[in-house]
Amino acid sequence: MTTHDTAAFQHSRDMLPVAGTIEVDIPVDVLWEFFTQARAWPRWNPCFLWVHNERLALGQRLTWCFRPIHPFYPYVMPAVADVVEVEPRRKVTWEVTALPGFHARHSYLVEDAGNGRSRFGSWEQAMGPSFRAMRDFWLAHFTFVKDRSLAGARLLETVYKQHGRLAPELLPRSHPLLREAASPAGAALAFYRAHVRQSAVELGPGVHAVFGGGGNSLVVQGRGESLLVDTKFFPGSYMLRRWIREHVAAPVKTVVNTHYHYDHTRGNALYPRASLVAYHTVPASMHAEDGKYWASHRDGVPVVLVGEEGAELDVGGRKVRVGHPGAAHTHGDLWVHVPDADVVATGDLVFHEHYPFFDLSPTGADIDGLAAAIRRLAAAHPTAAFVPGHGPIARAGDLVRFADYLESLKASVEEVVRRGATADEAVLLVDLSPWDLEKLPVSHRGRLVWTSAESNIRWMYELVESRAQNASPRPAARPARPASASTGPMPSVSSDSSAL
Repeated sequence: MTTHDTAAFQHSRDMLPVAGTIEVDIPVDVLWEFFTQARAWPRWNPCFLWVHNERLALGQRLTWCFRPIHPFYPYVMPAVADVVEVEPRRKVTWEVTALPGFHARHSYLVEDAGNGRSRFGSWEQAMGPSFRAMRDFWLAHFTFVKDRSLAGARLLETVYKQHGRLAPELLPRSHPLLREAASPAGAALAFYRAHVRQSAVELGPGVHAVFGGGGNSLVVQGRGESLLVDTKFFPGSYMLRRWIREHVAAPVKTVVNTHYHYDHTRGNALYPRASLVAYHTVPASMHAEDGKYWASHRDGVPVVLVGEEGAELDVGGRKVRVGHPGAAHTHGDLWVHVPDADVVATGDLVFHEHYPFFDLSPTGADIDGLAAAIRRLAAAHPTAAFVPGHGPIARAGDLVRFADYLESLKASVEEVVRRGATADEAVLLVDLSPWDLEKLPVSHRGRLVWTSAESNIRWMYELVESRAQNASPRPAARPARPASASTGPMPSVSSDSSAL
């Protein structure tokens, strides 16, 4: 690439680079040697369907074919590029110029991260009138390439840990991400297995966590009665009730909702003889955010309401503590502690191994409060098993890492906002790939949304922007009129900052 072309990319306003990195437990020499075997890429990197070249070499013409960015899309994309940079154990770069008016530059990075680990990354940028004409598609495609490439590096790490080396014959014939998503039926089956099918694990005598089909649930059995934390939503709510009937001897007499979101609450009505417990603001939030449903399902709205001081419940002789963390995931969260089993159900205060969902409503997320609440729970229960709102069982160290993620995400978005970036630009500037989190489908306000790096950045952008607007100086007040000119009572203004 000429100096002029490099400068053109540096000064182009067509897009910001799409980039991400991940660290893997593979020595850099091993990873680099295997990475340069280009023909093996489709075996571990699921963005590639086919590669012609045996290995990478400077000045070589690289020919390959991309898979579609979604398995339902009926296309494959052939590509031709010139390899313009090869720095052993560090970087390979190629340029695509075959399309008129389209110029793209893609680098894969392989760096020594120390202690036998490597840092693998993907970086891509494009410009030109043909790019601008289909900018949305190309940005989605570049993000697809980046995400699938990093997932492929994680697969290589798994293979290396199992075999102590990397070789094409040790890899699966196709990447696991592709096996069940090769057809609409396969994609539906994969979705069911990952997000709908339920499983349960015993965390102590009479204490079970039930995963899948909505938010995670906790079942605590005492003498003659049981307590259920979060009831999921259809069809998971019915699957949960069936599991309880088959595996729990005592009837559910108490239901605790950790917050108002309907993937945790719409199964409430399936337990008509149970007391429904929630934070005192939850009924109002239910009606405000999902009013049509709850107006016709009033028997599922909690009536035993907990204040800021929390409560202690007796479940057939077992003490269960319910606490309120303050404004966090929502303004009406509860956590549930079972002391004799050293188990804490966090509700959606914690998303473990997944990108979290941020509620943007007036009674929704407070990121500072959320991170602080998570750290308090980890410090107060250092040996506990935590049942997160979504994801597998977590430990105190996992909670600390999640709090770190929230604070890092917020700081990163605040920085790009200060620099004047738009939400679209923030998505490209903020790199969340080192956190190695997975996407998650969640239900809110009657629709399915996916948590992802992009959605987390966009939601955080809205929260940061909203906070900045609320904190901006207010216009100077007009001089007060004389009392004789008043046409009505003057409004009172509280000196309490919470009223602002």
